[in-house]
Amino acid sequence: MKTQNIIEELSLPRSVLNPVAPIGVGTPEVESMVSYFCRLAMSHCISADELGRAVARAMQWSIPERWSWHAISLCGMSDTAQDWARALSQLTSVDNLDSLTLLPWRNVIAEQSARTKLAQWCPHCLADDRAAGATPYFRLSWDVGTVSACSKHRSRLAHVCPDCRRSNTRHKSVFVVPGWCASCGGFLGAGDSEPATPAEVWIADQLGAMLAVRYDLVSRPSLDAMLDGISELVQRLEDGKSARFARRIGLPKTTVHYWLTERGTPRLSALLRIASKSGLRLPMLLTGDLTDWSPAYADTHDLNSLFPDLKERVPRKVHDWDAIRAQLAALSDSPAVVSVREAARNLNVDVRLLYMHANEEARALAVRWNEHRQFLSEESRKKTSELIGRVYPEIAAKGKAVNLREVLAHVPKEDLDGVRDVFSVLQEMKKTEQSQLA
Repeated sequence: MKTQNIIEELSLPRSVLNPVAPIGVGTPEVESMVSYFCRLAMSHCISADELGRAVARAMQWSIPERWSWHAISLCGMSDTAQDWARALSQLTSVDNLDSLTLLPWRNVIAEQSARTKLAQWCPHCLADDRAAGATPYFRLSWDVGTVSACSKHRSRLAHVCPDCRRSNTRHKSVFVVPGWCASCGGFLGAGDSEPATPAEVWIADQLGAMLAVRYDLVSRPSLDAMLDGISELVQRLEDGKSARFARRIGLPKTTVHYWLTERGTPRLSALLRIASKSGLRLPMLLTGDLTDWSPAYADTHDLNSLFPDLKERVPRKVHDWDAIRAQLAALSDSPAVVSVREAARNLNVDVRLLYMHANEEARALAVRWNEHRQFLSEESRKKTSELIGRVYPEIAAKGKAVNLREVLAHVPKEDLDGVRDVFSVLQEMKKTEQSQLA
């Protein structure tokens, strides 16, 4: 090897972990930290849990024995997300990995407002990745709680695997390949999705613009600059009347007063309301930049259906517990089997109150309901086994893989009524067949 080549090689930065390059940085389709973490684990041929423990050892962190990597909010705005972004940047020698999180916006967006409850994705985006010969990956925008659509394909995000029909299986596993179900291994881009409403597409577009502009920011947005910008909006749109501005965006006037006087941090949904009713793009609102903005060109969207106003507190109810206990006892002896939840709904009583004030009767109802469900489950699994056993030889004779999709394609729709747990029953039958062959 030539001396010059040796010098150049030695001058390259060294890293503990593979310097995997993040995808889509500086665009609305920037990769999420969850996706990056999974791809980094794959590059080392280890599980995500093993990678997490390796990072913890390198950073001298103490983690519980039963620690699981997907319990961490890697994409959020918490101190934990900040620690992991900093650690991964240090160990991979890849700068600015916080761009794969919402951390750059933690000063101007309330932390508790940005997380999504369900792991979601756009099947069309994953299918496009695969068709282009690129690596399928999870977008950061999919992990933002207010986003429910893909602005590129104008369709709603999916959260159920098209093969096993399970939810929250996108990445909750030890081994994860972004784009494939962590439960059954099916490709998440094979499914379809519903068309999104104009408001849902607009929200996704605003969040995409926010994530794209992050890479061009010299410094992180300031809460004071953003609130000063909101104050100017109040002045120019409503002559400084904050109560009228609150009515414009559909929020209580105390909320706007809290922002402007107590310097409180708005939720993301509130900021989207302001952007919608003022025509100011979300990135400009977050940075307090009103340059070239004019209320005459306000682009408004009805977001009430997506971000409903808080309802007034209902007065406390007074219940006749003797009468309620008698009704629960009568339900336990009736031919119809009902759950405690259904009984509570019919009696207009909270389930927790039933267990507090009519515990014996509620428990008796619950036992009867569970026994009924167990019976129905056994009958359903029996019917499912019979159906799969009927089409299994037919599918195998055609040389096709006996999977959930093929089973459903060979079973008439009218025979699927009451059938449950097709995937799990099919897996059990496959295991039984393999053990017999062995």
